[in-house]
Amino acid sequence: MLRLFAVSGLCLGLITGCATTSKLMSFGGGESPMQQVLKAQPDIIKQHQNTSIQQVFNRVESPTVSRITVIQTGLMDDSVSAIKTEYVFKLDHKKWQLQNKQQSYQCFRGKNNRAFQTQLCS
Repeated sequence: MLRLFAVSGLCLGLITGCATTSKLMSFGGGESPMQQVLKAQPDIIKQHQNTSIQQVFNRVESPTVSRITVIQTGLMDDSVSAIKTEYVFKLDHKKWQLQNKQQSYQCFRGKNNRAFQTQLCS
C-alpha cells in the first residue's frame, strides 16, 4: 500500500512538472483523460490488487488522441486472473471526450489462458 502511494506521488510529480502535460490538463477547464479514468474507476486506488496503468498519446506535440490501458491482477476471483480496460479519448473542442471503453478478461482456466478475451471467464 505504501508503494502504491509512493508511485502515485511520483507520477503526480512528473505529470505536474511536464509543460506539455500541464497544457493537456488545462484545456477548456475539462478533465484530462487520466482524471476521467480515475473518476470512472475509483476502486483502482482503494483495492489491494496489483494495477498497471499506461497512457499513450498519438503524438508528442499537440496530441489529439489518448489511449489508457488499465490492467488489474491479483483479483479475489478463482476464474479471472486479470481484467484489462482500455479507454480511447479524443480531443474535441478543447475537451477530452471518451470515444470507446472496452473490457477484456484473462482466465485462469481454458485453452488460451494467456490472452485477453471479451467473453466472461467460466
